[in-house]
Amino acid sequence: MKNYIQFRKQRELGEILNDTFAFIREEWRTLFGLIFRLAGPALLLVVAAYVYYMQTTLGSIGGLGANPYMDSPEMFGMSLILAVLVLIIAAVVYYSLLYGTVLSYIKSYIINKGNVDVQQVKDQTRKDFWSLTGLNFLNGIIIVFGAILCFFPGIYLGIVLATSFSILMFERKAPTDAISASFNLIKGEWWITFATLLVMGILYYLILIIFQIPQYIYFFIQGLTMSQEIGSDPTQMFDWVYVALSSIGVIAQYLLQTFLVISTAFVYFNLNEKKNFTGTLEQIDSIGQRDETNV
Repeated sequence: MKNYIQFRKQRELGEILNDTFAFIREEWRTLFGLIFRLAGPALLLVVAAYVYYMQTTLGSIGGLGANPYMDSPEMFGMSLILAVLVLIIAAVVYYSLLYGTVLSYIKSYIINKGNVDVQQVKDQTRKDFWSLTGLNFLNGIIIVFGAILCFFPGIYLGIVLATSFSILMFERKAPTDAISASFNLIKGEWWITFATLLVMGILYYLILIIFQIPQYIYFFIQGLTMSQEIGSDPTQMFDWVYVALSSIGVIAQYLLQTFLVISTAFVYFNLNEKKNFTGTLEQIDSIGQRDETNV
């Protein structure tokens, strides 16, 4: 029998990390099945855009003549802009579907006390897709603008806006209202939120490195066995085997973002409980209802 994880309660940093992995351990099969069904096509588009980007950029090593698709600097510039644009759009679509799937899953999990309604998750994800996409773009613009002004404002804004997706999904707010609410929610709690997401980010990258080891080993072997050929044509380092291994690393990178999405949901409920005591009030109401039933 599965252990039900209570989302609406206050947690310390260690509890957030432990419950994130506990939730994945209990729900990974159904959750990742839904992620593949709903966000999988967008993930394939991300990988295709990544391969096109590599073909464009790495093909230019050693001069434009090394890339058979580039006849002039103008064509190379246009192809590079197109590759970056397609990669950004594909990533935004994927993140919108990923956040929608994971947060809808958690919402159904809470409503049904651990029994997730798969159809409910699908419907909710499709319903909130455009709102999440708009929020993605707004958050990206705000964070990039903050990073341009100075590096640290970009970090500050990134931490603040991490809860905006949960606010949109769980409180049914518009994207602009979710952004505004995220500033109010994190007030006085920025440092602990930063520490939580920093630790989760470090764990994320440590796990990601495991999936990227094959491409690093292959790259190292290529450098040892083809040193003369690489000296005359560096693009030979980046053959289709390397591209395939890199693509596996990209898939792992985007799928492992699931851990970060879940941890931000726990952060949201932790902050919301500290500010509004929603979980405590729900427990009091449920106790009252049970007492009325027993009378």
